[in-house]
Amino acid sequence: MGAAATARPRSERAGPPDEDRSFRRAWLRFVVVFALVFLAGTWLHQVTRDRTAPLLVGLLNARAASGLIHAITPADRTIATADRIEGQASIVVGQGCDGIDCMLLLVAAMVAFPAPWRRKLPGLLGGVGLVYGCNLARIVGLYEVQRLRPEAFDFAHEYVGQTAIILVGFGFFLAWSGALGREVAA
Repeated sequence: MGAAATARPRSERAGPPDEDRSFRRAWLRFVVVFALVFLAGTWLHQVTRDRTAPLLVGLLNARAASGLIHAITPADRTIATADRIEGQASIVVGQGCDGIDCMLLLVAAMVAFPAPWRRKLPGLLGGVGLVYGCNLARIVGLYEVQRLRPEAFDFAHEYVGQTAIILVGFGFFLAWSGALGREVAA
């Protein structure tokens, strides 16, 4: 027979009230700063989208992915226009396919995280670079899906690719913040 569970008063279960209040305040600060940075970044991206699309969508994504496709399969002479990759298959790299949304989520989380800027800056550069590289791989993968299995393209685009990019950003944040937490604890 197991011992009967008895409820302990809250004062015995939790740490000192000041620690509990400090923890809640830190979480509230994280959430508020995260939301403000993410909303500001999203707003800035929206109002500059028409001017930045040739760089962010065309050059950094469509043309770069086209170059990767050609490097992987030299026989597939792809041509990248402003927002389209043409070759043995054809895909449109539209606004929203540039990985910016995931980058904004990652940047907002890292800016809101309570760490010194000398730790945040290398993490920001590494995280944004990782998300960008994975997004290029996603575009190349979607091109290959369109070329080899066009009936699977919508599923791969809407579910697999987008989920993978978000998981990469989230995983990077967890690894980065966990490493900083271990460093502070040591």
